[in-house]
Amino acid sequence: MRFVKKLLLVLLFLAIAVVTCQGLLYWLHRPSKATPREKKNASVTPKPVVNELDPAPDITPSVILRETGLATVVPISDVTVSDVAAAALASVVQINCKVTRTDSWGRLSQGNAQGSGIILSLDDDTLYVATNNHVVENASEITVTFPDGTDVPFTLRGVDNAGDLAILSVKVFNLPETVRNSYQVAKLALTEPVKVGDMVIALGNALEYGTSLTVGYVSATEREVSTESGSLLLIQTDAAINPGNSGGALINMKGEVIGINSAKYTSEDVEGMGFAIPITQALPILNELKTLEDFPEEEAGYLGVYITNVTSKMNADFDWPSGVYVKSVMEGSAAQAAGLLPGDIITAVNGIRVLDTEQLSARVTAYRAGTRIKLSVSRDNGISRENIVVTVTLMERAKMPDDE
Repeated sequence: MRFVKKLLLVLLFLAIAVVTCQGLLYWLHRPSKATPREKKNASVTPKPVVNELDPAPDITPSVILRETGLATVVPISDVTVSDVAAAALASVVQINCKVTRTDSWGRLSQGNAQGSGIILSLDDDTLYVATNNHVVENASEITVTFPDGTDVPFTLRGVDNAGDLAILSVKVFNLPETVRNSYQVAKLALTEPVKVGDMVIALGNALEYGTSLTVGYVSATEREVSTESGSLLLIQTDAAINPGNSGGALINMKGEVIGINSAKYTSEDVEGMGFAIPITQALPILNELKTLEDFPEEEAGYLGVYITNVTSKMNADFDWPSGVYVKSVMEGSAAQAAGLLPGDIITAVNGIRVLDTEQLSARVTAYRAGTRIKLSVSRDNGISRENIVVTVTLMERAKMPDDE
């Protein structure tokens, strides 16, 4: 009996041991809940490739898109050179001059000269045409050929030798009816700056063959070019500017005039370097030429200063602006009365830039003595240079204490 009890206890112990081992093994190998990091790092089973012919599965969007209105797309047609030129050509004319020349022996001879012009404005009953001074220099007669081929005599209203500009005029009632319907006043680009790389078109009476065009790009802006009359800040372009183009229009791809064709390098070693006077620089001068009165040379106005050019070395060494340096001021002169000082640098006359002494003298003597003009001046204040405006009442040369 005792043996049976011991056997039962052994069997019970073995049963408990087996159950305990099974429980322990289950606990050790049970599936555990993954942590957020484990979920993030868990490998994703790739989606099976769906055959393109299979219907797309339904997708429930998480964001609902609402239609508010359809955008209207307006196609913009390409602008061609011919389209731009067609409109601008109506504002470009040919200029024909009878000129008197003097040879090296002092003998006079008559000849012809041709160039181009731009129909600048129509003020009341007067039509104005802008061109270069060198086109009409020494001209005794001037006729303008309009786009319809009609020749009309014009009057030389004024010239600016320093800026190589001239303006011609005619009364509208003197124009034939056919001419009035053939031209347009030029559109001027006065707001957007000219940039290097802009495409441009040069219009003018090249080689006296009649008005034609060439195409190129702006190569540089404010390029300082020295001429017989002084220095000018010009637009450089590789659009061909040939003899006869002078005074014609350099236009942008909107058909607006950005410059007046003026010169080119003629060296055999140079190609594609033509120049035009910026219209923003020319317009103030041209508008002034419309209003300037004609008077005897002895009535021209004077400042009473000794002056010299601000050189490029002065620009670099002293950081001075381009202009005309006042070396000294005459006692009792118009300049002294206005408060102009030695060391001042005159940069503009009535808002028109001056780069050298020739330009300053030309600008000043274009006014009659007694006229009040405004000089833009750069003045040293002991710390730096400041820009001021000095108002001067010009004097007659005969009343000056000494010659300038």
